Formats: sequence, C-alpha cells, structure tokens
Amino acid sequence: MLLRLLILLGLSLCVTAPARAYDICNETSYVVHIATGWPVAGGVAIQGWTRMRPGACQEVATEVELADDQPLYFYAKTSDAYLGGVREWRGTTALCVDEADFEVVANTRCASLGLASRDFIVREGDARNRTVLVGPDNFNTHAEIAGIQRLLQSAGYPITAVDGYDGRGTDRAISRFLSDAELSSRPANPALIDALESRAMTRNAQSGLTVCNQSDGDIAAAIGYRAGEIWQSRGWWRLHAGECARLLAARLETANSYFYAERITAVMRRPINAGTDAFCIAPARFLAEERTGCTERGYATANFRRIPDPVDGGARVTLEESDFAGPRRDR
Repeated sequence: MLLRLLILLGLSLCVTAPARAYDICNETSYVVHIATGWPVAGGVAIQGWTRMRPGACQEVATEVELADDQPLYFYAKTSDAYLGGVREWRGTTALCVDEADFEVVANTRCASLGLASRDFIVREGDARNRTVLVGPDNFNTHAEIAGIQRLLQSAGYPITAVDGYDGRGTDRAISRFLSDAELSSRPANPALIDALESRAMTRNAQSGLTVCNQSDGDIAAAIGYRAGEIWQSRGWWRLHAGECARLLAARLETANSYFYAERITAVMRRPINAGTDAFCIAPARFLAEERTGCTERGYATANFRRIPDPVDGGARVTLEESDFAGPRRDR
C-alpha cells in the first residue's frame, strides 16, 4: 500500500569529495528494501535491493556523481515478514526491478528483460541529498523500538500497540521470543530486529491472500475482511500483467475474506465479474469501514468475490482476461 513520503533537504557533507552522499533514512516501523536509479548513457541504471532496518540511515548510489540537472530515483517496499501485505513508497516514473538483488540498465521495456515494473519517486536538485521514509505514524527517533514491536506482532507475540516506547508489555514479549529462540540474553536492537524478521517470515511464508494477474494488462485489486468486529475494505494494489502480490498477510482460518479487481486501460476500468458480496470502494487509495451506506459516506459500492478455502493459512487467486466484465467508463 502506498504510504506518504516526507522529504527533508540536507547539505552535502564534504564539498571536496569525488562523489556526493545521497542518504535515505527509515523512520517507519518496517524493515524496507530500496531500489535506486540514476541516468546513464543508454537509459537508467537501477540497482537493488538495499535492506534498511527501522530507525536506520544509509547512503545509496555511493559511486555516482550526478550533474545538477540529473535526477535520482527511489522505490521502497516493506519486507515480506509483515501481516497486512506489502507496503510501498512509490512515485510515477516506471522503471524495472527484479525480485532478487539486481543491477540493470533499462528504461520501461521491463517484460522483455524478464523484469517487473515499479513506479519510482523522482528526486531532483538538493532534494536528492536526503530522503526520509515515514508512515502514518511519525515515529522519528522511536522508529527502532516501533520496528521491534511490529515484528513481535508479525511473529505472533502479544503486542497491543506499536507506539515506539519500550514498556513492560514489549519487554515481556521480547522475553518470550528470546526463550522460544533459545537465546540467553537480549541482543542489540539491530540483531534483535534481524532475528524477529526471520521468525516472522518463517511463520507467515504461506499465510494470507495472494492475487496473481494473468490478464493482458494492468489490474487494480482490493480486499474485504473482518478487523475485529468491523468489516473493512482496502485498496488499491496495482499489478502489471504477469505479477503477483500478497494483499493480506494474516493467517486465514476460514474463507470469510473477499477480493475485488478492475482491469485498467487508458480510458476504462472493467470490474471483475461474478462478485456476490457488496463492499465500499473509492477511486483513489482507500480504507473503508463497514459494508453498508457506502454512497452516503462518499464511497461507491462494488461486488467482491469470496476467496477460495485457505490451505495452511493461505489462499491464492489467479485473474485472467475472462474474469472481467465488459467495458465501463473510468470513474
């Protein structure tokens, strides 16, 4: 899911250095993976992935000296360890990425290279020097503790709030994890984050809802599910042809969750057919509570499909061109 990006301008640390420092700081509660790009002869050089823990800062493109009028490109996504699906920090410039670590010179002909396309953020001028990733909660200097709390949640330990404060509840959850992992003492926070991420990824590897796009073009997908006693619907995830995305990472015990998608063209959006259960949606990114009174609350209504019966806590849906109804004008 797209999260907002806070840009902080910084100054070059050393005017005599042969290459300028381009810093990215992670003030979210997530471990993130970052891809970076810059102009070269023949296209854009893109490399990834740079892993960054919550609360950390790191230089990127360290061997690059850009002219004043040349941009720097960034795209970031969360680790697969988390419940709730992968979150993204993205812009509007499509560039190529791979799933594993990669280095490539390419523009937008990603499919012909066997690569995926992602929308990168463009940084220009002094804005290239320092970029800070934030989420809805601005944890700032508390990001590292908030990151530990969120990973404890994803690994199945009882954390009631991700607030960035290392209180008794967090200490108890960490103690339980250390006992389960057979660790005799609490490691430094970076090592603790690494161990918790590994535990969460193992626990959640097959969990949740994965949607794959086998249509002839882009789709936008959304999900509907119960959050406690409240029904929620959330979107959008944009999937290019041939791509898959995990929309929901929480373990699925029953088929009581739903999905929706629209096939996107330049002028139309074609809704998924055979939907049976109404949820609220919006044209832009949304999170809507409850399933009734959508119009009165400024939403539209769409019919979602129920997910398949989960296996080992997970379900997978593949959408083809025939899954979408006839043309409908874009909203």
